[in-house]
Amino acid sequence: MLKPLALDNARWTGAVQKLARGRGFGLALANDISSAPGGTVCLANDSLLRQSEYIEELTTFAISYDGMVGNKLARLRDLLAPARPSASRIVRLTTYDENEPWQTVAYNKIKRAPLADFEEVPQRIASKSDLQVNNRGLSVVLDRDQLTDKPEWQQTHTKWLMDLMIRATIIEAISLLYTSAIVTNLVWDTAAQPDLDVKNNIIQLANTTGFYPNAAVMGDIAALIRSIAYEGQLTAGSIARAMKMTEDELATAWGVDKAIINAERYVTAGTTSTKQEIIGSNVLLFSSYDQAIMDASNLVRHVAAGAYGGGDLAVYVTPIGVKKVILTVENYEYLHVQHTTGLQQLAIVA
Repeated sequence: MLKPLALDNARWTGAVQKLARGRGFGLALANDISSAPGGTVCLANDSLLRQSEYIEELTTFAISYDGMVGNKLARLRDLLAPARPSASRIVRLTTYDENEPWQTVAYNKIKRAPLADFEEVPQRIASKSDLQVNNRGLSVVLDRDQLTDKPEWQQTHTKWLMDLMIRATIIEAISLLYTSAIVTNLVWDTAAQPDLDVKNNIIQLANTTGFYPNAAVMGDIAALIRSIAYEGQLTAGSIARAMKMTEDELATAWGVDKAIINAERYVTAGTTSTKQEIIGSNVLLFSSYDQAIMDASNLVRHVAAGAYGGGDLAVYVTPIGVKKVILTVENYEYLHVQHTTGLQQLAIVA
């Protein structure tokens, strides 16, 4: 009696079936060898073999889209450059004179005399411009053999590419804001009043813009310098301010609607040992509003729907030959500086 011939990791293809039948053999899976009749070609089922061969995978350190304490990258991005969704890749913007909302007229001119007409004022000045939303994306090429024991490989790599894209947007947004911001150097030592410095600068910005900036982002180095400055003053008020404050409490102390104490970092290209903090020893004051007809945000992020209307992002998985697959994440996004007034960078030193 012939013994079964096991073909390890063989595929049950049409060619194999034809060969077996042409030689007078039957077909069976390797896990059925015990019951296979003589003259049977057995095809090994790799997934069933692994049921009896336990593989323990230990992940020592891995950070994905959710991060260790929640994904704060997207939150930082959305504050720096709030999204402006569009159904088209072509965005038409109407820009008005920033000073017109605060113009005045003499009170006697708004009083109409008998049989007279009302006083006329000039039409508001506006300019129009068209912007094309850029197509952005990243791809990663993967080996199928390396993905066998990773059932969530699509989610893992998709989240990773999303992180890379969000981080690139943040770095671009910071660069645009810093380029246009007024830079003020401040020393926060034991003789300083850090929160008062921030509030004074907010008032100065209101004198330029006409309203308070409503958002602030402080780097964790600046936050540390602030705490140390208050700790050294040894008064009841300074000790209270030196204690760790939540972001909401800090926003209340400064008089803004939203505040972020940033701790997100990135690796500079070409290095692997130093993770650079995005804001560092700076405090950035600016305007960031949800979408409105009259948009006063300093920087906005125009986004168009992804392919086939699937939201802001589109993900593609494309086979390359037999052993490779390419995963791509794309979106349509354009960062636009709407105006530069009321934008300030406070550079902090101890």
